[in-house]
Amino acid sequence: MRRIVAIAVLTLVAACGPDPTPEEQALADARDIAMVEAANEVMPPLKEVTPDPILYPDIERFDLFGEACNYAPGTSLATRVVARPSDAFLKIEGSVHRLAADPGSRALPQNTRTLYSGKEYALRLEINGAGEAAAGGATDYEGSVTLRDEFGRVIYEGTGLVRCAA
Repeated sequence: MRRIVAIAVLTLVAACGPDPTPEEQALADARDIAMVEAANEVMPPLKEVTPDPILYPDIERFDLFGEACNYAPGTSLATRVVARPSDAFLKIEGSVHRLAADPGSRALPQNTRTLYSGKEYALRLEINGAGEAAAGGATDYEGSVTLRDEFGRVIYEGTGLVRCAA
């Protein structure tokens, strides 16, 4: 018991030291601010997503007709990405997102691009092979899509059919 009282008294005496100088206080404040800023810069947890099918009402609303390449995952025919010469569209959690084409990226069929970026997402569209003729003058390719969040982390990767048509 006496030991506990002695340790408590020594701790209180050590805490009662002289007040810091203005320079010492400024250094301590700067250190504390730096610690808070570092804690605030931590990235949020990774949230993987799966793009929703782009349905006909979405196509009409955003006028997604004309020259484009449409990506559908696996053996599905449900379009998840519509890539056009100047922009691309995808739907996540019911909300359609528009991404701008990167004019410096590699050109793909139908004047589409490899890279598209937006406020929340960045998209890479890859097309492999020479493609096969499809109905209506379209060409089908094997392709893949990589979607990244605003921190550059991969949140979706898929492979499947890329159909390009005018």
